[in-house]
Amino acid sequence: MTAGNIRPARLLSITALSVLLALATPAWGSIDGIDNSLEDLLKVRIVSTPKFAENPDQIPSVVSIVTADDIRLYGWRTLGDALRSLQGFTVTHDQTYAYGGVRGISQPGDYRPRMQTLIDGQSINENVFASVPVDSAFPLDIGLIERIEVIRGPSAAIYGGDAMFGVINVVTRSGSSVGSEASLKVGSGADRRLRLSWGGLVGGHDVLLSVSGFETHGRTLSVDDVSGDGSRRDLHRVGGKEGGQLFAKIRGSDWHLSLIHAKREKTVPTASYDTIADDHSHTETDAYTLLNLSKEWRLNTSNTLHQQLYLGDYRFDGHFPYDYSTAPVADPHVMNIDRARGSWWGIENRLVNTAWSGQRITLGIEYKSNWRQNQLNFDRGYGCVDNGTTTPCLDDHRRSTQISLTAQDEIQIGNATLLTLGLSHDRIDAQGRLASFWNPRIGLTHETQSAGLFKILYGTAFRVPTVYERYYTAPSFAYGNPSLEPEKMRSLEIAWEKRFGIQSKLTATAYHFHIDRMVTTDENDVAINGSPARASGLEIEYEQRWNNGGHLRTGYGIQHAANEARHFDNSPRHMVKANIGMPIGIPHVMAGLEGQWISRRCADMGNQSVPAYLLTNLNLRYAPSGERWEVALGIYNLFDRQYADPVSSDQIMGVRRWQMPQLGRTAMLHTTLRF
Repeated sequence: MTAGNIRPARLLSITALSVLLALATPAWGSIDGIDNSLEDLLKVRIVSTPKFAENPDQIPSVVSIVTADDIRLYGWRTLGDALRSLQGFTVTHDQTYAYGGVRGISQPGDYRPRMQTLIDGQSINENVFASVPVDSAFPLDIGLIERIEVIRGPSAAIYGGDAMFGVINVVTRSGSSVGSEASLKVGSGADRRLRLSWGGLVGGHDVLLSVSGFETHGRTLSVDDVSGDGSRRDLHRVGGKEGGQLFAKIRGSDWHLSLIHAKREKTVPTASYDTIADDHSHTETDAYTLLNLSKEWRLNTSNTLHQQLYLGDYRFDGHFPYDYSTAPVADPHVMNIDRARGSWWGIENRLVNTAWSGQRITLGIEYKSNWRQNQLNFDRGYGCVDNGTTTPCLDDHRRSTQISLTAQDEIQIGNATLLTLGLSHDRIDAQGRLASFWNPRIGLTHETQSAGLFKILYGTAFRVPTVYERYYTAPSFAYGNPSLEPEKMRSLEIAWEKRFGIQSKLTATAYHFHIDRMVTTDENDVAINGSPARASGLEIEYEQRWNNGGHLRTGYGIQHAANEARHFDNSPRHMVKANIGMPIGIPHVMAGLEGQWISRRCADMGNQSVPAYLLTNLNLRYAPSGERWEVALGIYNLFDRQYADPVSSDQIMGVRRWQMPQLGRTAMLHTTLRF
């Protein structure tokens, strides 16, 4: 990442100095004190907005809560590390991006997770690819996360089209809980990360300011099919990256202002898109900027109005080196430039009414303007070599608007039953191409005295193809399809939760969903609406917490996702996951051990498969009581297992590649100092 002509190391030094000067101000804050009791977690106000019921028990779908203590206990480095520990979730890495999948839907090359991802209740899905990275390109440092709320099930009735499978809400820490804090991480591949944060009360308002910087040289990885003859070849600087993140927020008694800015440049030596192998000039850069202002108006004892204004900007810049030795060009080393620019703003109003006894009614209206959705591709110095012209290979400009109306009524029936009725209407105008959707949501929760808590949820959801899926068509990569139609999903899930005291819980969920016109690719890698897709599954999870900080979460999931032609690629049939954290007998030392077994997955449109694998991670954390510092050592892929992920099929010098090997054992040392 660069800022003008400033290199990352210098930029990091400048930002570090700036924050250290701010830290000189004597503002002491309390250290995070998130209780480990499940009973306390059940009191958490979900999503921090009134779109859902405020208590996880009242939401008619399964809710998972990952706390800051969990993040520290297991040494998770990214949002993806946390998500892949949960039942139903997979995380796939093609050595450019890591992207999340859920319940068997995670096709290679599809970076749209079909889940709405929020930071403090504000969506961060950008408007060109609709993607949300779960690796180092995620725009928030994981050290600023207080908790991650994962709400499964169709939620388009209240969160829009990207919420087909649910909502992931990342809640940030308060400034008062952060105080003055410095975090340093060093690890394998010359991986260096620094975060400096300051928080406290200023004029009665909670303020948090944080800057982060990272730089990784990368490692050597042996990869097949990059030389045209199927032989293995060592690629260097795999995983190399640099970038930074800025996060600032101010929270008053009834208002909230936040700013996120992040940028990451990734080195990609893996010859993706048939680029030159091991050429470190192949870089891909993502930049996010998000500004949010929200206000709560207490109109009277029964009515509360929530208003939100937001602005977002996303920029992608790719540099793809090609060898055009057979083309009539002066220099055979041609740099292809790929750019995407997305900008949007929106305003949302939600009225929450509790005038009727036993009811909570939410009415909402949101307007969103995607005023820039542009894509550009050209060969530097030539225009478009494949076309033999001086004009770009692709120069597409789009814009769209969306109006969403939502209504939801949560009706208390007796003392043990809650009925949730929701309905939304979305109207999308993409430069005269109109689409409208009605999406109902019906949920029921019922708690018995001895048999546990039962939940039933039925809902529909939609997904409009992205501008990338519809309009990205260049001579060397004809992917887009303007005739794509929106996806439509119907889903039913039934859940049972049983608590054994306040510290343990057993959850079982059975689900089935049907997707019409699901966007996939044909044998030529062109986006198409595929045949109807169906998926069914069962997820079982047991969670236990102890007063000494110990934690256990383990479970098993079985799923089947397929269309009329075949089982989906990158969709494991079985997954077994276990996380256990406990004292190890050494004072103030906690060990976090996790294991994930993923069964065989299909690849290359069902023609190939990658074998099952078992991944084990270990984190040792030393946090002496009464001290303002701690240190942790994380070892990932502890037993150095060799495994691969299915990836989007690529033609590399005439050889079709459909899998990407993953890195072996890595280590990271993490220290945190609170001033």
